[in-house]
Amino acid sequence: MNIAINTLSVTPQRGGAKTYLVNIVKSLADVDKDNSYYLMVSPINEALFKVKSKNFKKITLPLYSDNIPLRLLLEQFLIYFYTKKYKIDVLFSPGNFSTLFPGCRQVLVMQNSLIIGHVRKEHVPNEASFLRNLGYNLMFPLSIKSADKIIAVSHDIKKHLLSQMTVPEQKIRVVYEGVDMTMNKDSGTMPMFPKPYILFLSTLFKYKKLDRLLKAFVLLKKDYNIPHFLVVVGRDPKGEVKNLKRIVERERLSEQIIFAGALPHNEIEAVYKNADVFVYPSAVESFGLPVLEAMACGTPVVASNRMSVPEICGDAALIVDPDNVMELADAIYRAVTDETLRKTLVRKGLERVRRFTWKKAAQETIEVFKEIHTSA
Repeated sequence: MNIAINTLSVTPQRGGAKTYLVNIVKSLADVDKDNSYYLMVSPINEALFKVKSKNFKKITLPLYSDNIPLRLLLEQFLIYFYTKKYKIDVLFSPGNFSTLFPGCRQVLVMQNSLIIGHVRKEHVPNEASFLRNLGYNLMFPLSIKSADKIIAVSHDIKKHLLSQMTVPEQKIRVVYEGVDMTMNKDSGTMPMFPKPYILFLSTLFKYKKLDRLLKAFVLLKKDYNIPHFLVVVGRDPKGEVKNLKRIVERERLSEQIIFAGALPHNEIEAVYKNADVFVYPSAVESFGLPVLEAMACGTPVVASNRMSVPEICGDAALIVDPDNVMELADAIYRAVTDETLRKTLVRKGLERVRRFTWKKAAQETIEVFKEIHTSA
């Protein structure tokens, strides 16, 4: 088969989408030596993909903007031209939107629940402009229709697709993401954070419920006088830190809460490993990779009971309602003080992450390619 991978949705700054695509491309190159792959890249993201396999070739498309509506519009014309030029059998579209005229069979990956209208309306009603919402509402149903097969990265996102879209269940296959298993080995540089600390690591969107974690931390300081600091790691694309610091200043905890911003990848592993507990109170997740990364580093996890997070965590984390600040604070306190519980969470976490490998994700993705190719 000739397989094209549309990487144009990814930029060097784009978190979970970048992690998924970089790792799935690397793993496809590791496990598949039979098929020919064509990476459709842009000058913006070309450096992210360092594949040296002989059956992989890069095609640089003339797209110099990461503006999503503009990119989607230009893709509709460019992708068709290149799939015909290189006689592509299957187009792999991992960016939540498919190409409406692919010129071949197409696999769409859904890894962002916020693309689905009712999820976006409930959790981020004011995040997108009127025109962007209109574009999503028009483009997404067409994307679902034009895809021959849809890969959902969790059963939760599959459930949302089936409940809101007109799509046959057999058209959707769940293929979990993987986690880097080298994260449980000694590596990386440790930033100078004071210990002991509680860790939050993710892009700082409002639906991540970091404000609830701050309020739980206030309770832990007042009621239990824990010695811990709170370390917050992640990009802040919407300016959330400014609002969060108001809570911090009001409670006079500026010296106890550290907003570290985004960190280089070689420092993140050490940050996970040196935390007493990783807390993930997010209300919207299609997969929830950070909880697995923390588990892979041998760190106990307290996580939200929303959307895909319980599915991914299984019984390897303390699962709480992120809107219940008392419940969240209690779970964190147990995770940092109960040594028996801590050892159990670490053991179960290391067992849990073995179910999620990029090699397995790549193998199951190849099965989907073969399925739609043989049914053409």
